Amino acid sequence: MQRPRLLLVNIEEYHKMHALEKNYWWFQARRKMIRTLLAELVPKCWVPADAALASRPALRILDIGCGTGMLMEDLQAYGWVAGLDFSPVALAYCRERRLPNLARADVQRLPVRSNSVDLLTALDLVEHVEDDRKLMGEIHRVLRPGAYALMSVPAHKRLWSNHDVALHHFRRYEKSEFRQLVLGAGLEIEKCSYMMASIYWPAAIYRRLKKHFLRPSASPKTDEFPLPVWVNTLLRAVVSAEAPLLRRYSMPCGLSIVCIARKPA
Repeated sequence: MQRPRLLLVNIEEYHKMHALEKNYWWFQARRKMIRTLLAELVPKCWVPADAALASRPALRILDIGCGTGMLMEDLQAYGWVAGLDFSPVALAYCRERRLPNLARADVQRLPVRSNSVDLLTALDLVEHVEDDRKLMGEIHRVLRPGAYALMSVPAHKRLWSNHDVALHHFRRYEKSEFRQLVLGAGLEIEKCSYMMASIYWPAAIYRRLKKHFLRPSASPKTDEFPLPVWVNTLLRAVVSAEAPLLRRYSMPCGLSIVCIARKPA
């Protein structure tokens, strides 16, 4: 039987990501949203499923598809963090940040004990895996009973473009579709919402125009490219303003889907 495929982000895009993510509006707005959600989620992870958790000095956090390590830096404030990625280029950037506990691994076969993780993060990972149900089953397996997973994926099939081709995505998701994937793995959903809602319509129009008026490229590129400082600052401020709203409400549309799921105790 042929093994399900895992598509890596191409090397050029990792270099671009590392160069842009410190200041680029999309990365910084998403970072603020994820930090806001983590601030509320982490205290829930301390509610013990058994007495053993209460005696541990720190949460056990696993970031799968850790990329260049920006999220791992934030997660270190909350506990002991390990990062897994299949790309040597991504892991090299993590080491540049002096991040510990890194390993090259196929996320479809996580080298982690069952029922051992208190908090798992998987940002923009699931769309890179052909058999997403198998991956979700692995996430369920490694979480301890009562533990949480924080995941994000690209949203809306109608937004499929060369951006997705360049990033080697298998798919984009509708919210109902991703909910069924998570529930089908035996996880409970505490929150599932679109995010990046404020930029949805401009992005949708931009991608539609590109598709109709530009020739297909033999070497597709992502939509992230350097912007004038004032444009980048404006976009970062507008999109980042969603963070407190996302904590309380579910957005009707957006460029991404964010999901907080829990393994039943």
